[in-house]
Amino acid sequence: MPRLPSWVGLSQKHQRLWVLSVLSVSLAFGVCAWFAHSQFEATIAKHQQTFGQLMTAVASQNRMSDEIAGLSAQKQLATVLLETSDDIAAVEFYDSDGTLMFETHRPLTAEQEKYLIDYAAPFEGVAGGAPGELHIKITGDSWRQLSSNVNNLILFVFTAAWLLAMTAIAVSAYLHSQQLKTLSRGVKRLSGGDFGAKIETGTLWGEIRTLAEGFNQMSAKLKTYTAQNQGQMALERHKLDAVLGSIVDGVVVCDSNGVIQMANDSAARLLEARTPDRLSGMSFREYTTTEGNRCFEPVLAAYFSTLQQPSSSSHPEYSQQLSFSGKTIKVSLSPLRDSATMTIVGFVMTLHDVTKEAEVDRLKTQFISNVSHELRTPVTTIKSYVDTVYHHGDDLDEQTRAEFLETIHVETDRLKKLVNDILDFSRLENGNIALEKSPQSIVPLINLTVQSVKMLAQQKSITLTTAIESNLPEVPMNSDSVERVLRNLLSNAIKYTPEGGRIKIRAEVVPVAKLGQCLELSVSDTGIGIPEEHIPLIFDRFYRVENQVHTVKGTGLGLHLVKMAIEEHHQGQVFVVSQPDQGSTFGFRLPLIPPLETPATPVARGSAANIASSA
Repeated sequence: MPRLPSWVGLSQKHQRLWVLSVLSVSLAFGVCAWFAHSQFEATIAKHQQTFGQLMTAVASQNRMSDEIAGLSAQKQLATVLLETSDDIAAVEFYDSDGTLMFETHRPLTAEQEKYLIDYAAPFEGVAGGAPGELHIKITGDSWRQLSSNVNNLILFVFTAAWLLAMTAIAVSAYLHSQQLKTLSRGVKRLSGGDFGAKIETGTLWGEIRTLAEGFNQMSAKLKTYTAQNQGQMALERHKLDAVLGSIVDGVVVCDSNGVIQMANDSAARLLEARTPDRLSGMSFREYTTTEGNRCFEPVLAAYFSTLQQPSSSSHPEYSQQLSFSGKTIKVSLSPLRDSATMTIVGFVMTLHDVTKEAEVDRLKTQFISNVSHELRTPVTTIKSYVDTVYHHGDDLDEQTRAEFLETIHVETDRLKKLVNDILDFSRLENGNIALEKSPQSIVPLINLTVQSVKMLAQQKSITLTTAIESNLPEVPMNSDSVERVLRNLLSNAIKYTPEGGRIKIRAEVVPVAKLGQCLELSVSDTGIGIPEEHIPLIFDRFYRVENQVHTVKGTGLGLHLVKMAIEEHHQGQVFVVSQPDQGSTFGFRLPLIPPLETPATPVARGSAANIASSA
């Protein structure tokens, strides 16, 4: 179906009318062209038939001279007929018995043979000869050529007429749409608050011009009325804006249908609008967060439900807590009443950002839950083994008793490390601790740490390999702190790598922007990996990917203490690269020439035990 060009700009309804007009005109032109073509084709066919019959009749009545008799006369007649017209393809003479006596013809193409027409007439013999029948075959090339030329002329004439008609319709639609656009622009200006806006009537005519003149009169009256009240309205508006702007919390005033009438800057910020004006006129029921949720719709439904309860005549404030776009908002609603009738005409919504408080509560609850679980596991193990040794010690052989005591020893160390993690976290968060550092080679520390976790790796058939650059320079560091950082990274790699996996420890010197030459140590595994959205938060305190993805428990302090030990106490840098189901690479960089440190309370080597012990 044809469509109006985009520059015309008519509405969908007018476009449908335009399409209907085009189809009607096109159909009318098509019917006329078809009728003219049919009439001409019939006329051509009739004249062609008349020509063939006339030519055959004339030829059959021709009398040769008496000197030319028999077959010679027929040949001469055939020759004369072929020369008479290019449309004659063949001349044939038959006797009274229908036997071909003579024929002459010109070469024909396949197209000419397709349209060949045979015309016959009785022929009287020459000089008293026996009568026969004359056949003339005509191709009709001239008539078809004439028909083709005339048909092309008909097509050209009707096409030109159709194009002119379409142009006239399009121009008419365009001019009409331009008038409507002019009128529409004026209405939009008025609806946007431009009272006094006028529509130029010079290019308009007819009823649209009359309508535009009436619009201009109405706009002028509105401007006069607005000017009379603008001063008082502006003063009251400034007062209200000042009051709303001075409130820290977001304040939104809505009508009884939930449509926003006004809001302050805090509300615009919390609702992710650039200015309060962008919220004006928006329905809170239809407010959609960046996640695509209409979070306020159930709040308003619950609020209006409470208003309909007859037992609550005073209609107290209604509150509910919402979480959207990474924020937690406490929403409070209070009714607005008409001073004369005391009917509810709207409500005031207060938005208080409690994101930090909610996050602190969540982290505190999560931390307590994780620590409780982590403390309970070793305590339960120790208690069960101690009870067994205490009550049934005489029934145990020496090997079993030794295994029990070893398990108690391991779980006690685990409990001690957990408690030290919590204590070290508390101390390091104060920022008053500086570790004693001295230039040392990191190679012995790597070998010692790898040896200490080798048993854990063997239990899961994990292969441990090292790639240490030769002649590594010494680096200023606290060996106890760095050793526990490396132990934490290796323990995590073993914990999250499935059986039969691989872990590689690499140490080398690399240049780092803003830090200069650094010793880089990395631990790469073939474990379960970390989703990309968790990587920026992996070193935050209490943050645990396991809460979202995995089931391995922990306090969420280990990697946070790693970051503090490397970046705050060694002026280094931690990094992580990971892909789900492909593995992770955790590492750190220690500057060979560290920047000057801020003086702090020194701590003896080893006193910051378990600064980065495994979670």
